[in-house]
Amino acid sequence: MNIYVLYFVMFALLVGALSSLKLCFHKNTSNVLIGEGLMAIIIATFLIVISKLGVSFAETVALFILVAGPVGTIAFSKVMRKNTEVIE
Repeated sequence: MNIYVLYFVMFALLVGALSSLKLCFHKNTSNVLIGEGLMAIIIATFLIVISKLGVSFAETVALFILVAGPVGTIAFSKVMRKNTEVIE
């Protein structure tokens, strides 16, 4: 694979990560959950690209992030749901 393609993909993922962070800092809980899920996917994709450059353990870490990202989103939404039920 051409090295310039890898650099472009890494730059595009960086822009996506910044927009995901911007989304995470909104006040709505749904925006935070969407931003966190998007960030997990972006980081995992970035690690897959890095593994093509020779980092051998990056694919394993990416798989872990792809599993832990949705689990964290579900856990966070459950905690936030319980907190809103207590407040009301």
